[in-house]
Formats: sequence, structure tokens, C-alpha cells
Amino acid sequence: MVKCRCMENEARRRVQVLSSHNVEELRAFLKEKANEPAPQPASYTIGGIVRAVLPELCELRKMGYTLNMLVRIFDENGMRITATALSGYMKKLSGEAEKVSANGVRKERTQPLAPGSQARKQLAMKPDVPL
Repeated sequence: MVKCRCMENEARRRVQVLSSHNVEELRAFLKEKANEPAPQPASYTIGGIVRAVLPELCELRKMGYTLNMLVRIFDENGMRITATALSGYMKKLSGEAEKVSANGVRKERTQPLAPGSQARKQLAMKPDVPL
């Protein structure tokens, strides 16, 4: 008799019921992991590199470094990026950092929507007109 795949998946679909002991073991394991340094990726994209060093880049910008100077620093370290791309990454990543508050929750919109924007969201039905 040949088992179909649906029979194999049935065991995976069952709800697991675990004890409080399992929860406590997991909690202890996660606490141990929290004390260890986070694993570093084996490789980075240029966006990942900008994200990783964003605080340092922002500090250099405050000190008066231009985007072209920062691009040269990247180039001297074997990483090619244009000033436009670097500017875009920095704007995007700085904006993400501002949207996330200290407790890790995204901030909601602080300004009310413009009066016209509500009207644009509502679809107006036009009466049928004979052609």
C-alpha cells in the first residue's frame, strides 16, 4: 500500500500540547542565548554594511564629512558605492530608526491627514449618463 503525501502531512498539522516544563526549558534556553553575542552574518550586501555602520556614518556627517568623503572611505576599504546610493541608504535607514521608538514599537502618524486626502480615499459613484 502506497501512502499519499496528505497522510504524511497529517502528523505535522496536529496541534501540539506541551507542558509548563517545556515552556520553562525554552525560557531558560532563550535567557542563555540573550547573554551571548548575536551571530554575525557570513557576508553582507552593501545595504547591510551601511546599516551596520550607520551610527558611525551619521556621526561623521555631523562632524562635517561630505557624502563624497564617505564614499572615498568605502572605496579605500574595498567597497564600491555611489554618493547617491549612500545618501539613499542613509535616508531610508535613518527614517526607519526614527519610526521605531525606544520600546521597539513603530510610532503612529502624529499629524492628522490633510482634509483632501480623506476625500481622495472615498470613491464617488457617478450616475449613469446615456451616451
